[in-house]
Amino acid sequence: MTKVSIIIPCYNQAAFLPKAIACLQAQTLAEWECIVVDDGSTDNTAEVVSNAALKDARIRLVQQLNGGSASARDKGLQEVRGEYIQFLDADDTIAPEKLERQVAQMDKDGLDISYTAFCSENARGQRSKTTFAPLTIRRILVLWGLGASTPIHAFLYRTDFVCKNQLVFKSNCRYREDWKWHIRCFAAQPKHAALPDYCGAIYYQNESGKTGSYIKMQEGNFAFMAYMAGRLKGWKEFLWSYRLSEELWIWLLRMLKYRSTASAKTIQHVVLRTGYLLGAILLMPVSLFSVLGYFIKMYIKQ
Repeated sequence: MTKVSIIIPCYNQAAFLPKAIACLQAQTLAEWECIVVDDGSTDNTAEVVSNAALKDARIRLVQQLNGGSASARDKGLQEVRGEYIQFLDADDTIAPEKLERQVAQMDKDGLDISYTAFCSENARGQRSKTTFAPLTIRRILVLWGLGASTPIHAFLYRTDFVCKNQLVFKSNCRYREDWKWHIRCFAAQPKHAALPDYCGAIYYQNESGKTGSYIKMQEGNFAFMAYMAGRLKGWKEFLWSYRLSEELWIWLLRMLKYRSTASAKTIQHVVLRTGYLLGAILLMPVSLFSVLGYFIKMYIKQ
């Protein structure tokens, strides 16, 4: 019996795959399958997975033309056989007891979603302090990326819940797909619980190019907010306007810190498209308090 289906989207990350597969083979729960979706890689991803599958029948290779990680994850969702779903990027890992502990919790309490705390690992193998953020749909809308983000491999999802609510990633938006996925998941009012004192997910942190990546991340956030404009209704739409006001503050503070206007044109275009600009500006005096602590922690004390 397959208890957990693990989906690994992979594009040219053959060098990382052995470590990701090894963390699965070290799991204390053995009833799993691993679906590696080769997203049109030009390296030896397919060879690495095929060789691993020869030694371990729980590993399967699925190939597709390059369509991005959202498309690859959706392809994996079509292939699952397990009662639960675990997503894992090729360069990340999970702790040995993660699947067993979460399956036991979800079986016992009838949960749709379980998530753990997580920690980051740098290129030298050094791990950060364990981080945990309690999640609700309101916190995901307002604070995701501002202190409440949780990597997708910290979660375990019940397959029936995913299928019932027709949850997919959709490749028509290539920005913040994890954020969008969890907005949809928690908007469906799942029965969920956390393991807050357990670091079940290890997130690999690339420390190079911080300034450039911050600007790129900001552009991605605004692009995603424009994509979601009109897709949220009622109080969710109000919270989205509030979130835009937070993003405006973060953008202004980053531009002051890095003395750069590199993303100004993109941001101006995207903000005007959202239709929330006036409301966001009116909310900025309130949202300043939400972002100051985050900004000081992330960009001043480092």
